[in-house]
Amino acid sequence: MAVKKRNLLCLKRKENLDLGHLLLYEPYKNMLLKFVELAINPKATEFDPISRAFSGLESVSEDIKHYYESLLGVTSYFQASKGGRGRYIEKKISSVMKTCSLDIKLSELPIWFTYTDLYRKKGILTMNGLTNEEKSKLRRIDWDWIGDRDEKIDLGNFLSDKNTVILVELKNRVDSGGTSARREIWTKKFRTILDLLSTINKKLYREGDKQFSLVELIRHFDVRNIEIYIGILFNVDGKLANKHSDKAKGFYSSSEEGYRDLKRQIDSLNNIEIKEESYDNLSLILCIKDFENISIKFGVLYGNEVPKTLFRREYSISDLLILRYDDIWLSLLTVINERTFLLKFRTNYMTIFKDIIRRDWKVRKLYDEFITSEGTESSLNKLVNYLLKNRQNDFPTCLFPSQRQRDEYMADVVQILGSSEA
Repeated sequence: MAVKKRNLLCLKRKENLDLGHLLLYEPYKNMLLKFVELAINPKATEFDPISRAFSGLESVSEDIKHYYESLLGVTSYFQASKGGRGRYIEKKISSVMKTCSLDIKLSELPIWFTYTDLYRKKGILTMNGLTNEEKSKLRRIDWDWIGDRDEKIDLGNFLSDKNTVILVELKNRVDSGGTSARREIWTKKFRTILDLLSTINKKLYREGDKQFSLVELIRHFDVRNIEIYIGILFNVDGKLANKHSDKAKGFYSSSEEGYRDLKRQIDSLNNIEIKEESYDNLSLILCIKDFENISIKFGVLYGNEVPKTLFRREYSISDLLILRYDDIWLSLLTVINERTFLLKFRTNYMTIFKDIIRRDWKVRKLYDEFITSEGTESSLNKLVNYLLKNRQNDFPTCLFPSQRQRDEYMADVVQILGSSEA
């Protein structure tokens, strides 16, 4: 047999998945459901006359017409579907540690410091991913925000055992946002944070009858080290970013310009002292008069320096982001074929299999065993063997690609449908 067991995330029990995998489960499941609809319903996507003319559907030769229409319909849906892809890198990184969160707002620092894991969960899954009890905890927080200038940072890790907060404004590539976006991190975001840290008399938070400035809040939660970085993950070629490639692409100069601007701001403040500085590394370590036990650092991180600094552990960005699941590529390629046969013959292996499920209790039983076992190889082989032995004539040879073997293709169809229905 040529049956291949695929590694499908959507066949796994959702309740057993960790947060990092839950990030992909719902987006993958939604795509699989749509792909199955495209495989079984000829009208799942249609082209208006203008689109048909523009794409050449009326002029393409008959021998490839159905394949071309299927290719357009399936891939256009996939390219248009953005669900789950937005902020994926930030969410995946923050899922590594329970103390790491995304979208850290200055106005919400007391919430983050008080309910660190819950704040992380909200950032990754949104409020809809919280229980009613968890939502109630966030609503009933004792702290009020009384400030008028808020700021948000992409990622943050609160290492209470090390009395340290690490904040990272993330850029996926050295060219993300262009030179102006890079420069503005220094001249607007970092400048605002530094200004709020240095303005001791400006109260931003209230707990009961007590009011706190930003630096007073930090001291209240026993934070002694604040590190604030720009984190740049990749070069334009997809390799890990580094200072040399940043300079070669012409974006490093924007960081230099922003660094100099921040340095000028520091020089204008009479209560900020520079403890260490390195223009070569665009790094500054500061302290505030009357709060000299609190250290503030600004800098730039590249590639694997981002997770190493954020987590205080050795992490590979590439390993962190690589997911070896077959759901999307397998369903995308298989459904292009299935829709081709559906448009040409009004049937395919998936519609045939769904019809057999309705008519044969033995198939229903084997199919249920396959799904409840989370797609084990033995349950897949039992189901495909039964179909080949008892229902082979229901699956014509004209309905699977000539370059594939029937049992292998049948197994892929079963696994895709099972993943969508699990």
